[in-house]
Amino acid sequence: MGISTGIILLCFAIAYGADLPSSFKICKMNDPNLEECFAAAAQQAIIAMAPGIKSLKLLPIDPLSVDKVTIGEGGGAVRLKQSYKNIKLYGLSKGLEISDYKVDLPNLIFESNSFNPQVDFVADYEVEGKVLLLPVHGHGRSNITMLNLKTKNKFSGEKYEKDGETYMRIKKYKVKFNPEKVLLNFENLFDGNEALSKQMNEFLNENADTIFKDLQSSYEETFGLVFTDMGNQIFSRVPFTKILPES
Repeated sequence: MGISTGIILLCFAIAYGADLPSSFKICKMNDPNLEECFAAAAQQAIIAMAPGIKSLKLLPIDPLSVDKVTIGEGGGAVRLKQSYKNIKLYGLSKGLEISDYKVDLPNLIFESNSFNPQVDFVADYEVEGKVLLLPVHGHGRSNITMLNLKTKNKFSGEKYEKDGETYMRIKKYKVKFNPEKVLLNFENLFDGNEALSKQMNEFLNENADTIFKDLQSSYEETFGLVFTDMGNQIFSRVPFTKILPES
């Protein structure tokens, strides 16, 4: 869901730990235009790595697979306990644009803006709660689609020593989503009552902006944790000097 910065650095980490394909753009720490280089190289790398690269032992990132996510109730008019598993995120590389990349190397802070025309969050779901005082419950397949998704990405890291090498780990990862439109579809609401399920899906989409805004911070916090974990799995294997060589 608009998580380009995290995937950017994951791509760099994996690529620099092995032999880069000749088509990949390499950024050096002493590059006077480092931020522009990062933005261009990242966009290129994400698109190239979307289907996975066997030689780098890289699984596909479009779709990106996530085992499970739990979202809290939220507040305001929307109070839904949501559990998702067997998650696939589609559209992270298609039409991707990265801009305004900022790198603070002394403090290991990385920021960027990204744009995705469409991102689909497809998963098995369980939901229980209320939307605008209406009870909602069900389990089955779901699809949350965000159209023209703008995302602000920021994460901070810290260095540590292991086996005589310097590594980096992500301390905090923050994303801020701003979709132009959200489409919601939950199959099998109300234990398969097709009439009620259809009516509720229509109601959810009529109020999708309100629903998304009430749950937005929960989604952002949850995916910040997901991508912190993903990033650190990679960074723990690749020394920092291979992620960002000096020359």
